[in-house]
Amino acid sequence: MFKEYDKAWAKYQERLSLLPIPITSWEFYQLPRAEQREFNEIQKHWSQKVDFAKVKKDKNRTVIVTDCDFKIVFATSNVIQMNGYHYKEIMGNSPKMFQGSETSLDTTLKIRKAIGNREPFKAIVLNYKKNGETYFCEIEAYPKFNTDGTFLNYIAFEKAA
Repeated sequence: MFKEYDKAWAKYQERLSLLPIPITSWEFYQLPRAEQREFNEIQKHWSQKVDFAKVKKDKNRTVIVTDCDFKIVFATSNVIQMNGYHYKEIMGNSPKMFQGSETSLDTTLKIRKAIGNREPFKAIVLNYKKNGETYFCEIEAYPKFNTDGTFLNYIAFEKAA
């Protein structure tokens, strides 16, 4: 009875592309975040989906999604490398939290106008890291709608410029 099971299991294992790695420590502090699942849950009502796996291939690019009230509802874990904030720290905040006194008013007004018109935009913004340092951030953002045309979210692809 178990011979057939063992054969089937061995056949299954052969088809997998797994690479065994040694465990250097049994101290697991937290399980990896299921970003793909979180992202898919957000985009399930979008009329045009985003291939999250393709987006994640660019390790220097951060993805931030806001709701219709422009509060952050999703951010990739690599946001911490760009601005020092852990993704959990920025949830529920407006992306304005990254702006400061030296951020260009002209640029923020152009972004605000595009957002008000529910249009895509691309801009380079002087943002502030958690420690107060400034950095230039290239933002490419798109409004996301459901099949009825109702505005749901903005998705922004960001990277240090």
